Amino acid sequence: MFPYESKNIARINTDGKATFSDLSNDITLKSEKINYDEDSHRLKWLNIISRNIKNNITGIYHGVTKSSLPLFLHEQEWRFNHRNSGKSIMEKVSKYITKSFPISLEKLSEILELSKSYFSTCA
Repeated sequence: MFPYESKNIARINTDGKATFSDLSNDITLKSEKINYDEDSHRLKWLNIISRNIKNNITGIYHGVTKSSLPLFLHEQEWRFNHRNSGKSIMEKVSKYITKSFPISLEKLSEILELSKSYFSTCA
């Protein structure tokens, strides 16, 4: 018998706040206070990623519009996935540039229009 048999498969890790406690009847809830002073706490990478995205939006790009959010998030994903590239980063960039092709502003707008419904719930 599985331990989650009576509950939904979804599991939530929280930082001990009571916000999600009402959901404990429906899902498996791991809610315990996080000691952020520990180097490897459970939410470390979530905090790092969300902080980097927030800092890039407010610091580097000075705000990201709803329509350009998909492009921005793809760039952030690429940066995260290649964060350990070190000196080989220019070789990777060169490879991507060689395999890419230019598109017009109209085509880019069309692509963003297609993804608009996906991001319609974003603020």
